[in-house]
Amino acid sequence: MTRRSIIYGLVGGIAIAAIFYTAQAIGMQSLPGPFYFFKTKWYFISPLIISFALQVGLWKATKQMSEQHAGAGMVATSGGVSTGAMIACCMHNFTALLPILGLSGIAVFFSIYQSQVFLISIALSLGGLVYMKLKYLKTKRMCGRML
Repeated sequence: MTRRSIIYGLVGGIAIAAIFYTAQAIGMQSLPGPFYFFKTKWYFISPLIISFALQVGLWKATKQMSEQHAGAGMVATSGGVSTGAMIACCMHNFTALLPILGLSGIAVFFSIYQSQVFLISIALSLGGLVYMKLKYLKTKRMCGRML
């Protein structure tokens, strides 16, 4: 992996953390609220942020190899799964707004099954990480043959 792909990974991790914080702050209607939530659920949130950052880094490294060696092909990342999962996990904080939108059942569901949704999200995120690692290795092998 190159320095650029590591920087992309770090920026991706910071970006997903910012998206998560923003969604939480809007839902809780509190700026410090997301920090307290993170303190109590860090063991769920940290793997999602780290997995997303690693997926972004692998995606960038794979993309760079593909661009340097024409024909190696482009890949798509499953990082969107991490983003969607983290946003879905904080939907219960939007309880005050969701009845207006006609979505109160969704807020109740995520509130009751928050831990299970986090676990499923982590599993999907790890699956995306494995997928990206395999794509990276495949592209690396293909590029090695082209030299």
